[in-house]
Amino acid sequence: MSPDAIRALPKAELHVHLEGTVDSNTVLDLAARHDVEPPAATAAAIDKWYRFDGFPMFLDRYFTVLGLLRDPDDFALIAERYLRRSHDDGVVHVEFHVSACGHIVENGRAWAPIHDGIVRGCAAAAAKTGISWGLIPDISPHLPADACRTAIGEVLAHSTEHLVAIGMGGPADTWSTDDFSPIYADAASVGIPGVAHAGEHGGPEEVRFALEHFSPVRIQHGIGAAQDIALLDELADLGIPCDVCPGSNVALAAVPDMASHPLPLMLERGVTVTLGSDDPPMFQTTLLDEYRTAAELCGLDDEGLRTLAENSLRASLAPDVVKNRWG
Repeated sequence: MSPDAIRALPKAELHVHLEGTVDSNTVLDLAARHDVEPPAATAAAIDKWYRFDGFPMFLDRYFTVLGLLRDPDDFALIAERYLRRSHDDGVVHVEFHVSACGHIVENGRAWAPIHDGIVRGCAAAAAKTGISWGLIPDISPHLPADACRTAIGEVLAHSTEHLVAIGMGGPADTWSTDDFSPIYADAASVGIPGVAHAGEHGGPEEVRFALEHFSPVRIQHGIGAAQDIALLDELADLGIPCDVCPGSNVALAAVPDMASHPLPLMLERGVTVTLGSDDPPMFQTTLLDEYRTAAELCGLDDEGLRTLAENSLRASLAPDVVKNRWG
């Protein structure tokens, strides 16, 4: 399938972090807006700065960008810019992960202005393009569960109109020592389902833990499940999609190289897979790149790529009235 044909496929992106969509030009714009020194002087130099070696260096870049997001206009800007770029790539729906606990607990910011800024930016893009969208506020498990529960309580108390799920991002080291499941229960009590990052760097036991304790309707990454064929078959039988990001997995050394990626096995075992770019400028990728990568890695023909696009639409948490518009 040609690049233009991939672009023309109606598709949804279900695994992308809003704060990770900030491209080099936007980094410069935000730094100028707040009169702070950017991490590099030019867009090209920031693109080089975004090239990192290992997860700690990635987190350094990520948290530097978070520090530039200081007021509602900043969040409106990055949300609108990414949705408009996505629309240009044939995306009809985006579900943004948002580092809610990071902003509230670590940066001491109120959720309501952040939420309202994001909504304003998304609404502006939707008015111009027709793209639909939803928000997935994330739990940060490197923080205490009690603090995260308080933060997500603030999220749920403000407005749930545009929340499609509650998510869990970051390392799973504390999952078995600190109890995050009540946060998912709090969200479920007001009709908000859960999703969870699991099996990115961890193995199948991480995915099983998420399934048992968080009852997620989707798994972000999930590639660790490929170490256990029975678990892959269980995911397929349960119809729980995995939102897979091959470019991210290579960039963060979750797999040693693209040839080692388990995406072909996941598809072979019938797992419902959607593709995401995760943090696209940081990983020097786009959603279109991920489709091209999947085609090459898995030997997908046109029908195989259409199936991936259709998976993303069906697996989205958009209301049926919105899904019906996609045909």
